Amino acid sequence: MSPVNYGPSDINNPRGTPFAGMVPESYWMTKALLFDFDWIIREAAFKNPVMPDHQDSATSALGLKETFQTLRSYEIRLALTSNQSQKVVVPALSNLGLANDFDCIRCAEELPAFKPSPELYINVLETLGIRPIKAIALETSQEGIDAAKGAELFCVTMEGCPKGDFVLPSFMGRKMIPLLEEMDKMKRQKYQKR
Repeated sequence: MSPVNYGPSDINNPRGTPFAGMVPESYWMTKALLFDFDWIIREAAFKNPVMPDHQDSATSALGLKETFQTLRSYEIRLALTSNQSQKVVVPALSNLGLANDFDCIRCAEELPAFKPSPELYINVLETLGIRPIKAIALETSQEGIDAAKGAELFCVTMEGCPKGDFVLPSFMGRKMIPLLEEMDKMKRQKYQKR
């Protein structure tokens, strides 16, 4: 897959292609990453080698910021979901310098149901105009995994958390396109087995 193929005209892929059989490769391409708030907090606390002029958490937050910029350069949309209140989530993201990096943030008080209900994810997908096959949920809890599965999302979990469809220690230090290609390949295999 080439970054050139990442384009807004392919976001919803309205062709109605079935999950099984021969489908265009662009059908599987991820267009949105839907982060759980706890994933972001764990990434920000991830212990990287300290840069001479930064503290640990600042270095990690800068690493996340750079990762998000790379994802945006490939037209990947970013969203955040949380069972916590906006009064907790937004200030924490602001302290990390990440509050403006998400296209959509949905917190518990905005919808009538918490995770493991898929409602937060369904709302985010509708807001972004993205089909579940075009998005990946990044979760850290069993409730989040259940919510992602309820919304028919491919679910990536962090090492040391309950196991999802794909396990990843961190986004930091990873080359994004090979990582997205690897996840899309696994997503394709999962959905073609249905």
